[in-house]
Amino acid sequence: MHEHRPEDKHAASNTFSGTFWIITKVMLVSVLSGILFFTTGLYLWAQSFEGRIPPNTSIAQMHVSGMDPEDVRQKLQEKIDTVLTQGIQVTFRDHKKTLDLATLASSDAREDVIFDLDTALSTAMRPHARNVLADAWNMFIQLTQKTEIAIPLSLQEDRLKTNISSLYPDAEHLAKNAGFLFTRPNNQWEVTVQAGTTGGVFKWNAFFETLSQHLSLLDTSTIELSLENQLPTVSKGKASGQKTEALAALNTAPYTVVLPQEETTWELTAETLSQMLEPGAQQIQLSEEQLEAWIQPIADQTDHPAQNARLNIENGRVVDFVESKEGKRVDVTIMKELLTQAVQSASSQPIELALQIEEPEVKTQDVNNLGITQILGTGTSSYRGSPVNRRGNIQNGVSLLDGLLIAPGETFSLIKALAPFTSANGYLPELVIKGEKIEPEMGGGLCQIGTTTFRSVMNSGLPVVERRNHSLVVSYYNDPGNGNPGTDATIYEPSPDFKFTNDTGHYILFQAKNLTDTQELEFTLWGTSDGRVGSYTPPVVSRWIPVGETKRIETTDLEPGKQKCQSAHIGADTSFVYTVIGPDGEKEETLFESHYRPLPEICLVGVEPVVEEETGENSETSVPTDTEKKPEES
Repeated sequence: MHEHRPEDKHAASNTFSGTFWIITKVMLVSVLSGILFFTTGLYLWAQSFEGRIPPNTSIAQMHVSGMDPEDVRQKLQEKIDTVLTQGIQVTFRDHKKTLDLATLASSDAREDVIFDLDTALSTAMRPHARNVLADAWNMFIQLTQKTEIAIPLSLQEDRLKTNISSLYPDAEHLAKNAGFLFTRPNNQWEVTVQAGTTGGVFKWNAFFETLSQHLSLLDTSTIELSLENQLPTVSKGKASGQKTEALAALNTAPYTVVLPQEETTWELTAETLSQMLEPGAQQIQLSEEQLEAWIQPIADQTDHPAQNARLNIENGRVVDFVESKEGKRVDVTIMKELLTQAVQSASSQPIELALQIEEPEVKTQDVNNLGITQILGTGTSSYRGSPVNRRGNIQNGVSLLDGLLIAPGETFSLIKALAPFTSANGYLPELVIKGEKIEPEMGGGLCQIGTTTFRSVMNSGLPVVERRNHSLVVSYYNDPGNGNPGTDATIYEPSPDFKFTNDTGHYILFQAKNLTDTQELEFTLWGTSDGRVGSYTPPVVSRWIPVGETKRIETTDLEPGKQKCQSAHIGADTSFVYTVIGPDGEKEETLFESHYRPLPEICLVGVEPVVEEETGENSETSVPTDTEKKPEES
């Protein structure tokens, strides 16, 4: 009989234990090797995305994973250029038309949609981390989730509304409140009440929300316009209850506005008042539009804008000095309130003209010891070959800017300095293409002012707060250093603007010269130098973008068969570096990159107007909304 000895059990136990540890070590090594292999593989895989768009990422419905951000920018910019050139289709009651997203003038295309590609690309690259392991892990996490990025954008809604209204001029009809009809038989005022009507207006909020969603994804599918009911706010019954109040107001007229210090008076007569009086939600009121029209001639007669102190310098010396003057302006808002209150209460007491006193921003005492003796920087540009009205607007802009003083710490706005863009302020109209229309627009050519100012600011070493390049390559704005595009600045009310800050600690004098013999502008900023030096490199063109085929648009603005063409503009991507060397020798560099979209030749071709048939007895008096067949009286 075989007996198991204790030492045999111990040996077996040791053998088992050894085998277990061997297996454990092997497994541990395998696991560690697997982890190492996985980590190494993950790292190497993640390295393939270094400087590239992370995996599982789309921008504006375009799959961009693993692509170089600049390649993505170029491809998306091409799509944006196409959208801006071709516009977007809108339809209203089966009438499809093209909504243009830009206004084409002789010197630029003024875009009503601004795409922010920089933010979209920054968002796409956000998962990248500086630490290589964290970056690898983030790239792995990206595999588990889909990142879809829309391009942020801004819309010029007021301009787009105008464009849409011109496409469908008879579509909207505002609701009409119940109103008064005054007569004066036998020299006694009498009043009857006319019923109001329901109107139909575009659903603007819904339209712009849809438009933003579509354009942010570069989706060019057709957008449908629809109307919504607009109800009158004053019913016939409510108006009837205000008849006595209306007659009392008329019988109290005239209402007198006085300016005591000048012994001047103006009268709001009963006849004029009868055209303004309206029933209101609670009591009678005055038509906002007609009341402003009555006040405006008073303002034109009495308004005197404040005048800043100005200096003119020639050959480094002050040769002319204009003192500052206090200004005054009619407070239209208060005047409307005072006149409305007087009419509502049938008060015959004279109404004193409400004036706002305006202090000049730069006063005479501020400029007595400015020490303006040094040129900070000069900028130039050529407008050679410009048409007559463009040259006139450039000269007007020069006159408005020459001699201006910019206070220490002030952020100077070029639009504010040149506004208002009206004939009364010296501007001339320029014909522009808006969709299928040719229309006059005030102030063409002022981008020449913006471009020249931009260059003078950079050569002065001042901080640029706001600048946007033009949409198109235009020879007027090519850089004088090498003839390339890239150092221009566009302005267009209300935006974009060109702004810079005076951080010199002293006043700056804006000297603007129009060298008519050579058709050049020369802007010089004078002040007290702190030793800084500003400069910029000649712009470099990284690529030229060819134009497409001629675009032809039918219009009734021209005689049938006649055509008016806008020249083609080659596109470009450019860049330059703006450098400021401070008084302590510290260098600050800013890279300015500009994209100019290509634009084919665009020709408006004259056609015969289309005569639409009447659709029914209500066709001239109402346009039914989507939910109501015809307006109802109220």
